[in-house]
Amino acid sequence: MQSRYRRPVKLPRLSSNAFITQWILLTIAASVVAMVDGGWLASWASLAPERICHGQIWRLVTWIFIERSPLALVFTCVSLYKFGGELAYRWGDRRLRRFALLLIIAGGIIATLGGFVSDYAWSMQRCGGWIVGDLIVIAWARQFPMATVTLYYGLLTLSGERLMYFTLGVTTLIAISVSPFVWAPELVAAYGAAFLSSAFLENLGRR
Repeated sequence: MQSRYRRPVKLPRLSSNAFITQWILLTIAASVVAMVDGGWLASWASLAPERICHGQIWRLVTWIFIERSPLALVFTCVSLYKFGGELAYRWGDRRLRRFALLLIIAGGIIATLGGFVSDYAWSMQRCGGWIVGDLIVIAWARQFPMATVTLYYGLLTLSGERLMYFTLGVTTLIAISVSPFVWAPELVAAYGAAFLSSAFLENLGRR
């Protein structure tokens, strides 16, 4: 993925932003371990509504750090570095951390509640997915609406505003095709990132 800007935005080195660096390294480490440990880590970290209702509430957060495929791992880390790095530079670590935790936990809670409606959602054990990409990309698009991003090897160029709606559309279509109950975290993250008020987002950065 290549991008060009009407106004250049400083992109920090991986080591220059503590929060993004830690997030990327934790995702890589957890994903690699999960690929080789026979499923042990994923079994303890996955989003599992049935187990969350039995008190394993850490699963509301830990599931996002495990990507099951190399391609998904690369996509998540690139999204964090590219879009998350620019957001952290503009927002600051505190605001970005609170924003991410809010939507990730909210998505996990909604998915857990969905388990009471859908047997499939109740018994699921999810790791990774699009939630990180959704919330980071859409928040970036709102912050830089006039920036342009070129996708799919130059076949599609979108402004930040259009990228937001494109991401919302793709996420919604996937949710419809898979299951809105299973894909609830991505829906919450995408629509929350798109429509939370600017004033609320600004307040997240305050002490």
